[in-house]
Amino acid sequence: YDINHYSFYTKSQDANSSVQNSRVSVDSHSNHFCSVSDNNPVQAFMPYYGVIEEIWELDYCEFRVVVFKCLWVNGNTKVRKDKIGFTLVDLQKVA
Repeated sequence: YDINHYSFYTKSQDANSSVQNSRVSVDSHSNHFCSVSDNNPVQAFMPYYGVIEEIWELDYCEFRVVVFKCLWVNGNTKVRKDKIGFTLVDLQKVA
């Protein structure tokens, strides 16, 4: 599937291709509160890494929305940085 000049594949399509484009990452940002009366939320950041299993295109006549069904990796245990700063993801251990 092509979006803004980028091609995305499913995991099964990767097996039949010379390139791999089924891996995705999402940076999540959210406010965290300690309690109901907490007036100073902390901005939290969490990266997620996954593999595209299915690609769905929802057609609403006036516009279309693409949805990726993904298997996500446990970012707390299966993601690490190597000595030169590359992110290494163990895609065999999905959460």
